[in-house]
Amino acid sequence: MLRNIFATAPGKHPKTSSGNDINGSEARHNRHTLEANIDVLYNNSRSGLWGVLIFLAASAIALYFSKHSLAGSLPTNIMEQLGSTPPVILINCVFGASTLSSLIIIAGRIYNDREPGKTSTHLWFRMFFYLLYFISGALGDYFNVVFISGLVVLGLQHYNVWNYYMRAIEIHMDKCNSINTYNRWLS
Repeated sequence: MLRNIFATAPGKHPKTSSGNDINGSEARHNRHTLEANIDVLYNNSRSGLWGVLIFLAASAIALYFSKHSLAGSLPTNIMEQLGSTPPVILINCVFGASTLSSLIIIAGRIYNDREPGKTSTHLWFRMFFYLLYFISGALGDYFNVVFISGLVVLGLQHYNVWNYYMRAIEIHMDKCNSINTYNRWLS
């Protein structure tokens, strides 16, 4: 029906695209580009899950070493050269501030529909606290706190990443479907 609108005179019909001209080639290129973008978005949507899995593996290693400390693992002359270990109260303060900041940032990005930050940043912070508590000799006492807060932060980050990229995939799928509809209309 829309093709009949473009007919200007009896016997004259609009030129239909066979897919070999510029418009058909451009539409096909756009569709392939969108499909490639969708694959990239699917890969990006899994980054939060990879962060959770890597954190679980690091937690298993930290649990194995939870009964040990750096001071107990190294000879005393090396520990004297390294100096004193950081006080646990300072590690707790930094840990609390870091966890609270991460939760606020991630929640703000979810609320405002903004692109999520790097999962690796949150992952390295959580794993760094395992190391700090190991150095101070308090990993056994604080393992559960770091583990649970890490699961909460990385779980929320995974939700943020997954939700954001699924919405982007839906938008790209709609564009791809409209290009397919346009191509069917042209042929």
